[in-house]
Amino acid sequence: MIFLLPIMAFIVMAQQCTSQQEVNIETLFWMLPSDALPVYVDVADREATEALMLVRDHENGYLELGGAQSMWEMCYWNLKDGRKLVAVNSLTEQGSVIRTFIYGKGKLKEESGYKLGGEQMFELEDFVDLSQLEPDLLTRAKEAFDRGNYHLYFGLPREGTSLKVWLDEYSLLEEYDAIPYEAQKQVIIRWENEKWVKQ
Repeated sequence: MIFLLPIMAFIVMAQQCTSQQEVNIETLFWMLPSDALPVYVDVADREATEALMLVRDHENGYLELGGAQSMWEMCYWNLKDGRKLVAVNSLTEQGSVIRTFIYGKGKLKEESGYKLGGEQMFELEDFVDLSQLEPDLLTRAKEAFDRGNYHLYFGLPREGTSLKVWLDEYSLLEEYDAIPYEAQKQVIIRWENEKWVKQ
């Protein structure tokens, strides 16, 4: 009996390690709460839900759903302690709605206090090459940005680990194509040693 206890403990540990290794982006998708998914997704209909999966990249830990005008994506980052940081990104008319979870020991738990990308301070020049704007447009854009009258969109990484962030120009100026495409920029936020670093 004394010899069996260590053997049983080893088997349990091996099973836990195996379950951690076998988890992939689809496994994590099916563990999400239903309110983290788009309203048009019926998880009870597995076949229909799988048909909505435009991208299932197991190697890079990225999944994307289609089926609507708005985009929905998820990915994960491997943490040093063996857990996974999981992010879900819904791109809505009001910008990105992001929810984060931690996967560990076979369970997925929401981390509502976690801010994906960290606490970053953004300036208008992060998103726009101001030298390309006419003076009156520049004044309007600065005033709107200073009032916080804008939405931001996040792009989760399919390759690498960095986030992309960009400005919804319509929310800023309430008109399309006011800011030339060539003047628009994205902010890269790198994932370094499990911390977010704005480039």
